[in-house]
Amino acid sequence: MSYLEIRKAKSREDAASIAGLARAIWTEHYTPIIGASQVEYMLNNLQSADKIAEKMASGEDYYMAYLYGRLIGYMAICAEPDRMFLSKLYIEKDFRGRGIASQFVRLLIDEAKAAGKSKIALTVNKKNLTSISVYKTMGFEIEGELVTDIGGGYVMDDYVMVKNI
Repeated sequence: MSYLEIRKAKSREDAASIAGLARAIWTEHYTPIIGASQVEYMLNNLQSADKIAEKMASGEDYYMAYLYGRLIGYMAICAEPDRMFLSKLYIEKDFRGRGIASQFVRLLIDEAKAAGKSKIALTVNKKNLTSISVYKTMGFEIEGELVTDIGGGYVMDDYVMVKNI
C-alpha cells in the first residue's frame, strides 16, 4: 500500500471532492441499511460540500485517502472534552479490506494522543454489521446506544463504540 497518501482536507474544493465521494459510498453502502430516501436526506443535509466546509471551519478535521492519486476514502474527527470523536470514516467499496481504515485509525490515535485524550469514540448504525465487526477487530467495544433525531422524520439508530488508547 505504498501508494496510499492520507492528507488533511483544507479547502472548499476538498469539501466538494469529499461530498462527491460521500454520495458514491453512501448510495452503495447505506441504501440497503436505511433506505434510499434517508440516504438522500442525509447526503443533502449532513454530507453536502457546504456542510463539510462548515464542519471544517468549526474545527472538525477531515482527512482524505488517495490511492495512486485517486480519492478513495475520508475520515473526520473532532476533539471532545474527554475523548476524540471519530465522526466519519468511509472507504469506497472496491478498496475496503486493504488496511486503509486501520491507517485512518492509527492517525486518529496519534491525533488523540497529541490532544491529551485517552479514549476515542464513534457511532455506528446498529444494522451496519460489517462496520461493527471491523471496529471490534480494531479494539472498539460497544458502550451504549444512541438514537438521534436528524429531522425530516428520520433518526440515526446507533451504537456508541469506544476504544481506550
